[in-house]
Amino acid sequence: MSNVEPMKCSLALLLAVVVVGAGCGSDKAARTAGGPEFAMKRKAAPGIEPADTSGMELDSELGVLETSEVEAALARHFEAIRDCYQHAGKAQRYAGGRVLLRFMVNGDGSADDVLVVESTLGNYDVERCVVGIGRKIAFPAPSGKKATTFEYPVEFRSSNQLAVLDIDGVKVERDIASLLPQLASCGRLAPEPANVIVYIEPNGTCGSVGLAANVPLDEDVGDCVVQTIRRWKMSAVLPGHAMRATFSIPPTLASAEPRRLAHRKRR
Repeated sequence: MSNVEPMKCSLALLLAVVVVGAGCGSDKAARTAGGPEFAMKRKAAPGIEPADTSGMELDSELGVLETSEVEAALARHFEAIRDCYQHAGKAQRYAGGRVLLRFMVNGDGSADDVLVVESTLGNYDVERCVVGIGRKIAFPAPSGKKATTFEYPVEFRSSNQLAVLDIDGVKVERDIASLLPQLASCGRLAPEPANVIVYIEPNGTCGSVGLAANVPLDEDVGDCVVQTIRRWKMSAVLPGHAMRATFSIPPTLASAEPRRLAHRKRR
């Protein structure tokens, strides 16, 4: 797959899809579309709803998929994607947000891989469930039967039982800096920095953790990272609120274990 600079083009789609095309001016995919996802937006129950597509970017690649082709393929799996939110468990009380998926599609229409490149949801179990479904979706063969890429954002809504406050600042940064070395024992998560989204519950525990990156993650390492973070106890808390914080994990981390100094024998 060739690498080219993205051409910026706003797509006014009710169903949040960015389809790969030859350019903004001639792209047939830039059209308004409806469907069952739009109706889902009106439901009060927690779940999945369409995301805002304003400001999205249109990539120029060799293969081309029409918006209608992408919509039809994804619509067959919409309920399964929506059901992924059940994996959030108790975090459904507060964990909600947008997950931007990047589909890399082979020339025959099969999904080569699916990445979570951005997320404000912050729940690894839900994110991995959505990725797993995305990898099984069969799209029509792109034009010329050449590999292509598109991005598809979905948004999950919490039940809002616990208010969420996005935070940063010295206190939470100090907590993260002191705890981050614990992740070294999990191994290398990705060859590039990975973003972490964590919800800190009123008692200081990390009740929900999500990961996102522009490159594939080592999923076994990801499981270890998430489980380790969920055991953290944070000093930055706010009664009656879940606080959402973000930070990055570099490709290489120093170990949390202190260095052992050799003791010289006294003469």
